[in-house]
Amino acid sequence: MAVPDTHLRQIARWCEQRIPAHALHQVRVEYTVRGSNVTILEVRAPWRDDFGPEWTRRPVAQLRHDGTRWWLYWPDRNTRWHLLEDVPAHTSPAALLDVIDEPHRAFW
Repeated sequence: MAVPDTHLRQIARWCEQRIPAHALHQVRVEYTVRGSNVTILEVRAPWRDDFGPEWTRRPVAQLRHDGTRWWLYWPDRNTRWHLLEDVPAHTSPAALLDVIDEPHRAFW
C-alpha cells in the first residue's frame, strides 16, 4: 500500500525544519520509505577518520500506515520496532511527528 503523497510532503517538511541551516553540515533528519512504513533517521557527518567518509544513520522512529491510519513505533537498541501504545493512531502523520518532538519521549 502506497503512502499518500500529501503525507510524505508533511513528513519531508517536518524533517527539513528539525535542524537549523548553520548545523546542516553536521547533522540532518531524513526519512526513508519502505512499503507503507516511513522511518525517520538522524544522519550525522563523519566524526572519526578511521570510521570512513560515510555519514552515519540512526533510526529514530517509524510511522506505519495501514491505509487509513498512522501508527508510531520506537526502535530498541537492536532496531526492533515497538508500537508506542500510549499514542493513538491518527489519520495524518502530523500529530505523530509532534509526539516525536515531545521532551519526555526518548526518541532523540
